[in-house]
Amino acid sequence: MDDDDAPSVEIAARATHWVVERDFLPGALARAVRGRYDDVFEDATRARGERFCWDLWHVPKQYTLLRTPAEDFFGEELHGALEETLMTYARERLGCASMTPMWMSCYVHGMRQELHADVPHGPFAFVLSLTRESGADGGFTFSGGETQIMRPERLNYWRNFDSSEVVERAQIMETISPRFNQLVVFDPRLPHGVTEVFGTQDIRDGRLVLHGWFKDPEPSFSGALSEEDAAETLETALAELYARLVELPRASGMVCARITITPSGDVDDLTWTCDTLTPIPLPELPSETDIRDAIMLDIASALLELKFPPRDGSSVIILPFCFE
Repeated sequence: MDDDDAPSVEIAARATHWVVERDFLPGALARAVRGRYDDVFEDATRARGERFCWDLWHVPKQYTLLRTPAEDFFGEELHGALEETLMTYARERLGCASMTPMWMSCYVHGMRQELHADVPHGPFAFVLSLTRESGADGGFTFSGGETQIMRPERLNYWRNFDSSEVVERAQIMETISPRFNQLVVFDPRLPHGVTEVFGTQDIRDGRLVLHGWFKDPEPSFSGALSEEDAAETLETALAELYARLVELPRASGMVCARITITPSGDVDDLTWTCDTLTPIPLPELPSETDIRDAIMLDIASALLELKFPPRDGSSVIILPFCFE
């Protein structure tokens, strides 16, 4: 491929440490999952065995919530549909090949999670809300219950200090309301938690979520080019790339590149599907932006130069790169 024909690659100045996906599940599946929950807990006067699923998890000054394994509650069919939808997203957007077992959690009055970090469960945590919204304009029967994530720039507070800036909660924490059928995927290295719920003691109206972690980053392949077809090209190029990357300043996190390959075997497009890459700050190093640019440009240039065996159709490869 000539230099003039090479596709351009955009590199964001900062990593993206959380993503919010509204209307994540297909509508029928979202209604079926919430319907299963409502069916079990609709009549509080019936002593159905399924109602006795909750573990009251209480760690003083840290966690207070109800939780239960999601697979046990929803059964094979519904849980399988949930897992398949989540794993399709994980493979295509995050380069992750598996996930931890899901929990279902409910928060009613007085329940919360104080700030914590989840390493080493996986490179991404997720929260899928099943919380019931009420009224024509939405809303909840409680206040609180938001996912809160510390803004990464506050972890290097003095480096980013601006004496002219007013610093209040919104400048320190990202706060995300648990809208129904909303998926929040975030970098679990950042301190995060759940704000205290006030107002309802009815588990049908509390903050209801499914949550877990995506893990095991590995390449995935779709289209005409199989993993076996691409193996030799990738092994040679990636070995050379990794040898260069270890010479660059240290960083932590993950980036995932999606490359599109033409039938002739050329790479004609590269996009970043996720990016939590964070340079390790040291005074003698270049700026964090320069370090990110150097690492991601090195990855992009190596991938755009790849030449795969020709095939009858186009292909897509998802390639995750993890830094510790």
